[in-house]
Amino acid sequence: MNIEKLNQLKAEMQKYRPLDKDQIRALNKNIRIEHIWSSNAIEGSKIDKFETEAIIDKGITIHGESIGDVLSTIDLNEAYDYMLDLASHKQPLTQTVIRDLNRLALAKTHPEWGGEYRTLEVHPAKTNYNPYSEPFDIRPEMDELVKWATVAQEKLHPVKYAADLHYKFVTIHPFRDGNGRTARLLMSLALTENGYPVINIMPDKDSRNEYMEVLLESQQSGDPTKFENLVGEYMEQTLENRIKILQLNEKNKEDAQKDTNFKRC
Repeated sequence: MNIEKLNQLKAEMQKYRPLDKDQIRALNKNIRIEHIWSSNAIEGSKIDKFETEAIIDKGITIHGESIGDVLSTIDLNEAYDYMLDLASHKQPLTQTVIRDLNRLALAKTHPEWGGEYRTLEVHPAKTNYNPYSEPFDIRPEMDELVKWATVAQEKLHPVKYAADLHYKFVTIHPFRDGNGRTARLLMSLALTENGYPVINIMPDKDSRNEYMEVLLESQQSGDPTKFENLVGEYMEQTLENRIKILQLNEKNKEDAQKDTNFKRC
């Protein structure tokens, strides 16, 4: 992860005048929809980005799509709302917060499972290596995660902290379902509360495979560096894209002021 470059990009982004309220609202809406669509798609949802927008924006049920996928979209939208509310009141991470993020992410699909630590072993698909914690180790390891987060929030660079939080949480894999979605919400929370934009892991085959493979490699080695680097690359791309939007906004405002037949008073 190139911390210096991330700091430079963030500083450059902050040099430009902010977008107006309508533009910010539209941008944040796009980021939300992309997060919900991509995070659910990584977990196997067949609903595409435009269908996700229709469900969230207009409450339209998509003909022919799984009811479970539709409900997962609604659930993750509510969990995303909660994540934004948490970010606006920056505070230490707690197990209650983590449970509630998971609880909301499963509110309509598996309400009986939400926020409940698993009792049985689970295993990732397509690998003989199992990085996930044993059921009896989950509670003490979640205690340690929260203790670590309290210190790491202050000591680590925000993007590194966000990547490590995702990595540590998903390696414990504490819940019966929704661990991946909860991990990505936690990463988004860590970024948002520190003034960084949300990054969304794309669910196309190549991007998803890279995400899963890098995460597994990091878990096998016990070293999150490769995963941190992947998150750092996503953040660089996101900041660079945000800067381009702000630059275009500046140019459009300047052009509008110059290109007129009306005389200035």
